[in-house]
Amino acid sequence: MREYARLSSLGFEFSATVALLGWLGWLLDEWTGLSESFPAGLLLGVFLGLGLGIYRMQLKLNDKPQDDSSSKDSES
Repeated sequence: MREYARLSSLGFEFSATVALLGWLGWLLDEWTGLSESFPAGLLLGVFLGLGLGIYRMQLKLNDKPQDDSSSKDSES
C-alpha cells in the first residue's frame, strides 16, 4: 500500500511542476509585455517544468523504499 501511495503522488507532482513553472513564465511575460508578441517566458517555464518534473520523477522511481520486513525481523 505504501508503494501505491508513493507512486500515485508522482503524477500530481509532475503536473503541478509543469503548471507552476508555466504560470510563472506567463506572469513574467505579462510583466515584461512580451505576451502580445511571443510568449517566451511561458515556453521557457513549460519546458523547464517538463525537464524538472522528469528529473524529479526519475529520482523518486530510482529511490528504493525501505523494506519493513527487515525491521520486523530484528525486533523479534
